[in-house]
Amino acid sequence: MGYRLQFGPVQVVLVVVALVAVLLLATMFVGRGPADPSTGKKGKLRPRLKLRRGFGGGVLAALAVFLTWIMTLVQGYLGLTGEVKAAHVVVSKFENMPGVLSVDLTLYGDDHATAASRKAYQLQGDRWVLQANIVELEPLANTLGLRGGYKVTRLYGQYADGRPTTEHQVLLGDDQDFFKEMEDGVWWTKPFVRSAYGNAVISNPGEYDVFISRDAITARRADR
Repeated sequence: MGYRLQFGPVQVVLVVVALVAVLLLATMFVGRGPADPSTGKKGKLRPRLKLRRGFGGGVLAALAVFLTWIMTLVQGYLGLTGEVKAAHVVVSKFENMPGVLSVDLTLYGDDHATAASRKAYQLQGDRWVLQANIVELEPLANTLGLRGGYKVTRLYGQYADGRPTTEHQVLLGDDQDFFKEMEDGVWWTKPFVRSAYGNAVISNPGEYDVFISRDAITARRADR
């Protein structure tokens, strides 16, 4: 899950820039001839290559496309505005199957109240682990209408004595290439991303609400 774009004045400006760029590119091959000195009338439109206009339009178009691309990529993340409720987890043990957990996981959507998905899993272990990717953006990105975000990515079990489990982790969301680029600070994400990291909560069986903030993921008992 992920970032959400807030459409505001900056986005309106971006749309205007894109329209101006298209106009400049569309008119770079047309121009008016010399004015008639006797009448003062402007010359007629005729084919005429205007490289400066085309260059300016190309730069504006590239800028608009680049910023739109960035905004589109981060649409997969649910916005963080302080602490938000990301999931509800109900975990129980099987009486006749020691070291096995039954997990009912509900993930919430944009409003952090309505369930976006609910699934049941069976995991090896004595404890459950829920992991999320968290991204904090630079003020520059905030001015473009973007906010820091998170994505719940993995669910798995853990034995109390440290033994490794033999099953694969459950992948709940896949954006590893994009997240790694944000984490590494490649040239096109560095101006927008302040920090990108994974965080996880580990807890015993029970019923929990899972909350995520800009710097942590927390599980609180919901059955007390």
